[in-house]
Amino acid sequence: MDDLPLIQLFLISLPEALLITALGFQLVRIELNRSSLILIGVTQAVFAYFIRLCPVPFGLHSVIGILVFILILRVVTGIGFRVVTITALLGLTIYLSLETVIAPTLLSLTGYALHRVMNDSFLRIAFFLPEASAIAFFIFVSKRCDYRLIDFSQEIGAEKEQKNATHGSGKPYFTLYILMLLPVLLMALLNLMLFVSQTNTFSDQYLSLFIAFFSLVIVIITFFSMGSIKKISQLKEKEFEAQKAGETIAQLDKLIRAIRKQRHDFNHHLQAVYGLLEVGEYQRARDYVRKIFLDISTPAELVKTDNPGITAMLYAKAGLAETRGVHFQAQVECSLKDIPLTTLEMNSLLGNLLDNAIEAADVHSGSKRLVTLEISQEQGEYRFIVTNTGTPIPTEILPRIYDWHFTTKGKGQGLGLPIAKEIIEKYSGNIEVAHRNRETIFTVHIPDKG
Repeated sequence: MDDLPLIQLFLISLPEALLITALGFQLVRIELNRSSLILIGVTQAVFAYFIRLCPVPFGLHSVIGILVFILILRVVTGIGFRVVTITALLGLTIYLSLETVIAPTLLSLTGYALHRVMNDSFLRIAFFLPEASAIAFFIFVSKRCDYRLIDFSQEIGAEKEQKNATHGSGKPYFTLYILMLLPVLLMALLNLMLFVSQTNTFSDQYLSLFIAFFSLVIVIITFFSMGSIKKISQLKEKEFEAQKAGETIAQLDKLIRAIRKQRHDFNHHLQAVYGLLEVGEYQRARDYVRKIFLDISTPAELVKTDNPGITAMLYAKAGLAETRGVHFQAQVECSLKDIPLTTLEMNSLLGNLLDNAIEAADVHSGSKRLVTLEISQEQGEYRFIVTNTGTPIPTEILPRIYDWHFTTKGKGQGLGLPIAKEIIEKYSGNIEVAHRNRETIFTVHIPDKG
């Protein structure tokens, strides 16, 4: 039992609860109104007072206090257990970690013995003030700088919590947050126990038992952490696959639009041919049809591959280039059936490179607006070469073109080249960029899986 005078209840436990609560909610980007903050602080302080009066071993009352604190946050705020648990652990972990640093430092500077401070209410209050000031300053700076460790601002409310519970959204991340915070919190508690053991508050046997228990918990947490990281890795892979699937759908949508445009143009061409035939201009009609045939058949032959998904994407890019007045040529010199990349990855890789090339050629004011694609296989590797006319990439930004969200365009997210490079590196390949005359050349090398 740890006796807690009422003066310490109001001047230590209450401010301590207020600071931990404010710190936790600040770090998860949740605004807490003043009345709720005060209610949480008062309730937690009162429960802490009665927990200290109970005949429970030192250290165990801290664990009970943490569980009660989480329950109080849940009841007062109405926010789901997942969010309030992380909020409470964040505030407590930082607070206890700071306490393990400040308390020994103050004892060393003042020369007071720990048992004297523990038994003197005014000394305990004096030792609490620097810690409280540090936490208050941290909260103030965090608010001014809008600093957050986690953003839970969109997950407030019972309806959102129900939705997350139903669909499993965020559960692996919640587990990882808990598994990251618990070891630090346990280490802070263990350090406090070792520190307080100087006052002979409990026996060495009890301390050894508690250290063994904490060590076992940390080992278990480490084991579960590995599983949680594996799940998150799997989720990331699924997210990446979904993103690539979305890109393929976008390519097919462009293909459909190009076909619709071509069909619309055919109506005009048929009307022109019909008119020429009606007036007896058979030679002109023949020449007109020949010209149309050459315009539409040559690109179709050039983008033909033995992979229907890639062929569809290349047709879409040919249609996109045509709408922008850019001449597109594709030359496939090998089979793509055995290429290590999936169709989604191939479409994402080539699609992003071709999009950039077509856009660069589109802004080119010269008469030659050309984009070419060459796919070949030689010397144990697949080689993709994308070339476009236009202004070369400035030398000073070349090292940054693969950085996430870096873009030289007025709009766009700067994801094309980073995504392409990520796919290439996944298969131990590499990508090079070079300039020749007024052409920019991207060359991709992918090792043959055989």
